[in-house]
Amino acid sequence: MDSALGTSPARSPEVESRGARWKRHCVHCKEQLTATARLLGPSAQFLTTTEAHTYAYSVAACLVLAFFPFFGLLEWCAHQFLRAPALYVVHDLLRMYLPTAVANRMIVDLAPTARGNSLQIYSLVMLAISSSGIFLPFEVALNSVWNFPRRSYIGNQIISLALVLGCGVLAYGSVQAAAAGDIAVAHLVVRLTGHLLSSWGWLGRFLDWLVLKSFALPATMFSFFLIYWRLPHGKVRAGQVWPAAVYTGLLAEVFKSVFRWLLPLLDFGHLYGSFQFAVTLLVWGYGAALLLLFGASLSARGVLTLPDMRTVWRRRRVEAAAAGEDSSIAG
Repeated sequence: MDSALGTSPARSPEVESRGARWKRHCVHCKEQLTATARLLGPSAQFLTTTEAHTYAYSVAACLVLAFFPFFGLLEWCAHQFLRAPALYVVHDLLRMYLPTAVANRMIVDLAPTARGNSLQIYSLVMLAISSSGIFLPFEVALNSVWNFPRRSYIGNQIISLALVLGCGVLAYGSVQAAAAGDIAVAHLVVRLTGHLLSSWGWLGRFLDWLVLKSFALPATMFSFFLIYWRLPHGKVRAGQVWPAAVYTGLLAEVFKSVFRWLLPLLDFGHLYGSFQFAVTLLVWGYGAALLLLFGASLSARGVLTLPDMRTVWRRRRVEAAAAGEDSSIAG
C-alpha cells in the first residue's frame, strides 16, 4: 500500500540510531580536525614565510659540512673504545636516518676515518666551524619566535659547541646502549632457543631494529629538547618545550619514511650525476630544518606544554592550608 501511494516505509529505530551515531561521529571528527587546524595552522603558516626558508637553506648547507665530521668522530669513538658491535650500530643508525644508498656510500667513505687518528683533528675543526653555521640560523629563528634579543657571535659559538657536545654525548650513549642491548638480546635468544639471532631471518632483523629504535628515538627527542631549551637567548621553561620535542621527534620518523618513499621518484642520480649524494643530503637537511622550526613554533605558542610543577605544588600547599583553616574554624 505504501509503495502504491508513493510513500517510503518508516525506518526502523535501529537504522535511525545507527545513522544518528554515524552523524555524531562525523560531527566529532570535523570538530577535532577544526581544533587541530586552529592549533597547528599558525605554526604551519610560519613555514611559508621567507625567513623560515632562508634559515632552512642555511642550516641544510652547513649540515652537509657537519654531517661527515660528526659521524666520522662517532665511528672513530666506536672503533677505538666500543669495537665491532658499536661500529655496526653506527652503520645501522646511518641507514635508519638516511636513505639506504646515501648511508651505504657514507659507510664506505667513513671507513678510513675510523682507523686514522690524524683525521680527527681536521674533523673537530670542521665540526666547530660548521656547527656555528647550523645553530646560528636556528638561534635567530628561535629568538624571532620567542621575541628574545640576539646573542653575541662569541656567545653563539660557545652555545653551538656546547650543543654539539651534548648531541654527541647523546649519540654516543645511544650507540653504546644499543650495542649492549643487541648483545643482551642475542645472548637471551641463544639461551632460550639454542639458535643464533641471525638465523631467525626477518624476526631477528626486526628485533635488531626494535632495540636500535628504542634507544635512537629517545636520543633524537632529547637532542631536539636541548636545542629548543638552550639555544634561545632567554629563559625558556623546560615543560613548555619538552612536549614539542617529543612531537617533533615522532614527526621526524614520519618525515624519514616519506622521504625514503619519494627519493626514487625524485631521481637525483639522473639529474645531478655524481653529486646526487650531496644533493640528497642537502634536501634531507632542508626538510629536517623546516620540521625543527615547526616544532619551535609549537613550543613558543604554548600549543604543547606541561604544567609547571612548582606552580602546581604551590597551589596544592595553598589549598591544603585553606582546607586546614576551614577544618579548624568548623571545629
